[in-house]
Amino acid sequence: MFDELGTACFLKEALRKVYSIAESEYEAELALNYWCELAIESEIASMKTMAKTIQKNMEGIKGYWKHDKLTSAGMEGFNNKIGWLNRQAYGYRDQDYFKLKIFDLPTLTLDKVI
Repeated sequence: MFDELGTACFLKEALRKVYSIAESEYEAELALNYWCELAIESEIASMKTMAKTIQKNMEGIKGYWKHDKLTSAGMEGFNNKIGWLNRQAYGYRDQDYFKLKIFDLPTLTLDKVI
């Protein structure tokens, strides 16, 4: 059991290193393919699933290097904030006010929430 935990931890860190070390699409693809081989050989079900997912989405993943390491993380985070606001405003019928609150989200701090 602990062997699997150590292997899983190693694989997680190795996958993180791909993003910090690979300088090009080509290097990233080589490193990701190697990582997938290691994950499949590990016989850990979740790692094998992850490897298959990476292989299936390789072109999209390589886009990170193709487009100067650009991600959609900021947009995803903002969409999560909008979802949170929508859950907080459940029952309100004023769509215009909701839109104004969306524009105010970037200035929202924790002390305004509490």
